Amino acid sequence: MTITAAVDGSALGNPGPAGWAWVVSEDCWDSGGWDHGTNNLGELTAVLELLRATADAGLGGEPLHVLADSQYAINTVTKWRHGWKKRGWQKADKKPIKNLEVVKALDEAMQGRTVTFEWVRGHAGHPLNERADDLARGAAEMHQKGLVAPGGPGFSGRRSPGSGTGDGSGPATGTHTATPAAQAADRDRAPGNPGDAGTTPPDSARESATGRDEAMVLDSEKSFIRAWAAGDADTLRALSGPDARRVWPEGTTSRGLGGPVPAGLRIGRMHATALGEDAWLVVYRMSWEDGASLESSVWSCATPGSRGGARMVWHQSTRRA
Repeated sequence: MTITAAVDGSALGNPGPAGWAWVVSEDCWDSGGWDHGTNNLGELTAVLELLRATADAGLGGEPLHVLADSQYAINTVTKWRHGWKKRGWQKADKKPIKNLEVVKALDEAMQGRTVTFEWVRGHAGHPLNERADDLARGAAEMHQKGLVAPGGPGFSGRRSPGSGTGDGSGPATGTHTATPAAQAADRDRAPGNPGDAGTTPPDSARESATGRDEAMVLDSEKSFIRAWAAGDADTLRALSGPDARRVWPEGTTSRGLGGPVPAGLRIGRMHATALGEDAWLVVYRMSWEDGASLESSVWSCATPGSRGGARMVWHQSTRRA
């Protein structure tokens, strides 16, 4: 099975508030951005996030066909990076390589993958390209307003491999998303319907309840990031547990969830793991202009298997070298 996806990047003002996006279909896409970046950075990041998303979904062994309207992104991945790498990540003229951190990450993500690229003309009516362009620009516009782009469903309905390095470079151990059957059951059943009292729910019902809690927790994590970035103290208080703690990259601990927001904030794809009947761990990468970290949040669900709400009890940022 060959997966075909369009990628695109956008920067308002170039450089300026920027975004990236990849699209397989209306039900399978993702986007994100940061406060300051370039079109080229957005284009490369879109390819990188697509590679990571397919790998996290257990699809790294499938051929991937990438549609891109950026010759720069295509040439960087298919041609230039090989020469740069042989020269110790230097250009032939010794000039610095732009977006080097992302280029190195792309080189790592491409290892062992079967990936082909096709150039498509931008703004020429290609459906996937147009959709990717809209999403990337929309993410940039969110950051222009001081908000964090919420992202898309990704490869929802597919289980990730269930193992990872634990350093943010792969899926968290035990991570999974709801299966299509569970998602359909969730849509067909009223939220919080307890079913028949005194009976053991069938596997599909238990799986659907787990899927609902997972979606609720991931939505809550995204709300936390948006509120933190916007300085929305009211929303942060509403999401906080009664004794919530936050550990910052330098190791200091504070009460509550608010605090300073670094410039150029970027959020990676989130992975949720059930810790028990009513607790979840959410893990993802975060980077900013001069640093990066692995983010870990522990959430407590008010009512297991329902949409009664979730409260964050712990958030830790572990600085990455």
